[in-house]
Amino acid sequence: MQAGDIMSRPVVTVRDFDTIKTAAGVLAEHGFTAAPVVDDDGVLIGIITEADLIRDAIPHDPRSGVRDVWQSAPPTAVNQIMTKKVRAAAPATDCADIAETMLKHNLRAVPVVQNRVVVGIVTRRDLMRGIAHDDVVIRNDVRRNLDRCSGLDQWPVSVHDGAVEITDPVGDPASHDIARALALATPGTRQVTVVEAEPNRLHA
Repeated sequence: MQAGDIMSRPVVTVRDFDTIKTAAGVLAEHGFTAAPVVDDDGVLIGIITEADLIRDAIPHDPRSGVRDVWQSAPPTAVNQIMTKKVRAAAPATDCADIAETMLKHNLRAVPVVQNRVVVGIVTRRDLMRGIAHDDVVIRNDVRRNLDRCSGLDQWPVSVHDGAVEITDPVGDPASHDIARALALATPGTRQVTVVEAEPNRLHA
């Protein structure tokens, strides 16, 4: 499964000159945790997150008894608080690698870029949505992928909790890797096993 298979698009973006209030409104309106920051050509130049937006943005309520410690005016524009070094992915990036990057660097979203232009975004929710795919949906998608490949259209498929089992009815080990790759490219697939049909099934 690759980024292009599950990424959210079209992408809601913000500009570096947008106000923090505008960016906060965008994230709040769409329920996002982050948004790519782009220039006039849609090229990725940064990313803004919920954490960036709320950091130093809310003054203490006088009733709390806490003295305001700000020495200067708080930031007002996206370019003052955005992260400029963005960990991005390409449409062909393996989702397993994206998940590893998210966990390692505590990221909630990874922009997807092609020729430097933002074409999508993969969030933790997108990854979870893929994992949560219904077994029937996964089976139908795997079946559709196999049907497009000559010689695999008659290979039975079963799915249980995201684990795909493909049965080779003709004893063609050379095609096992192809069948496995097609299944692994299907969103929701957690593992793939290719087995050869039992002899009595072959002659049934």
